[in-house]
Amino acid sequence: MKIWTSLLLSILFAFNLQAQADYDVKINIKNYDYDTLYIGYKFGDKQYIKDTLTAISKGKFELTGTDTIKDGMYLVVLKPKRDYMEFLIDKGDHHFSISTDAKDLSKVKFKHSSANKHFQEYADFLKSMRPKAEKLRKQIQVQDSLKNTKKKEELTKQYENLDNEVAEYQQNFIKKYAGTLPAVIVKSYSEIKFPDFKGTDKEIQEQKYYYYRRHFFDNIDFSDERLLYTNLLDKKITYYIDKLIPQHPDTISLELDGLLKKMESNDEMHKYYLISFLNKYAGSKIVGFDAVYVHLVKEYYAKGQAPWVDEDQMAKILRDAYLLEPVLIGKKAPNMTLYQKDGSARSIYDVDKPYTLLFFWSPECGHCKKAAPYLVDFFKKYKDKVAVITICNEIGGDKAPKCWEFVKDHEFDDMINLADPKYSSHFKTVYNVKSTPTIYILNKDKEIIMKRIPAKELPDVMKQLIERDQKLEKEKKK
Repeated sequence: MKIWTSLLLSILFAFNLQAQADYDVKINIKNYDYDTLYIGYKFGDKQYIKDTLTAISKGKFELTGTDTIKDGMYLVVLKPKRDYMEFLIDKGDHHFSISTDAKDLSKVKFKHSSANKHFQEYADFLKSMRPKAEKLRKQIQVQDSLKNTKKKEELTKQYENLDNEVAEYQQNFIKKYAGTLPAVIVKSYSEIKFPDFKGTDKEIQEQKYYYYRRHFFDNIDFSDERLLYTNLLDKKITYYIDKLIPQHPDTISLELDGLLKKMESNDEMHKYYLISFLNKYAGSKIVGFDAVYVHLVKEYYAKGQAPWVDEDQMAKILRDAYLLEPVLIGKKAPNMTLYQKDGSARSIYDVDKPYTLLFFWSPECGHCKKAAPYLVDFFKKYKDKVAVITICNEIGGDKAPKCWEFVKDHEFDDMINLADPKYSSHFKTVYNVKSTPTIYILNKDKEIIMKRIPAKELPDVMKQLIERDQKLEKEKKK
């Protein structure tokens, strides 16, 4: 009889667990007169609406469901101004209640949620330390202006002690609540500790910089999917890529490879950032950063590491990279034969100047008409050093006269003016000309050294290129 009773209780208990909601968050908001609110969640660098809740009674709402909810950072968003407060959902911590006041969302209390209570505990500690730190900062500034070195050193020491107190608290918090989302978040906030470096001030700063770069992600567990649902990881990655490392396409490509390598054990994170990086550099307006896009396509998309992309989209991505690669900065410019007004053929390599400028344009293009005077002025100033080749975009024998009319009307006569009405050179495809005007600058070896810059900026850009090349030439002779 006891065996059957125990078995029945076990079955009933298992049934209740199965029927229980995967998550159930009761929200009680004092002084809130609206009958709906939004629940948002964070993902990557964005925030999304998960649900719109309707009041059970005045100020009382419930977020509940049997679908699997992602552990991470969520938001209660109020009408009408979209004021919000944040809360956490963590593993084993999906059933709890929140009480707050619409007039002051900082007055929040959690019941049956250790994750939120612990994170609130951390936030309260930081809040208590902030006025002390601010007071010391102001005092240090005053002593600095008074040139009171001794007092400044004393106050700086106090500030360092305060910093150490916060760091110690963080480390204790991380150990005490290891494995929980609050501990993961606090760890991600923790500053990198520097060893003692020796040398001149400049040498020490340089050592610190490289140490900081190498250890920047030491406190991030890339296998933890929860970080993707907090925005914290994205802020850190964005700062690292955009601010901390040298802004050179080769360096960026190398660093992105390193980051994606760290994410290999986390499929969702790896997928999100591979897509995010590709989109970032596909749409980058910074000259030369299309090389990063080409790198990502060749190393990941072309090698089958993006199985979520359908066949048609993949073909487009691969084609874009294929067309971009030959005209990246640093590549030898593709040679082409086009035609002058009298029908004679001419190669774009058929010039003997330190630099060659290619100007792709169209007679009907409004931007080309605005760019024309800048190009003429540039040509007059730099014609001894730069061969300017204009290439008319019109295709079709009947359209060629428009090219030569534009040349005459806009005083291009002294430049090298070419067209290819029969399109035998496929110049638009070869030079990836998707819009006009498009500008390329080549060096004496016909390597692409600059591209896609406004005609208005040509004099300044050319001046910098010449100065750079002269400096490099001097260094070679040393």
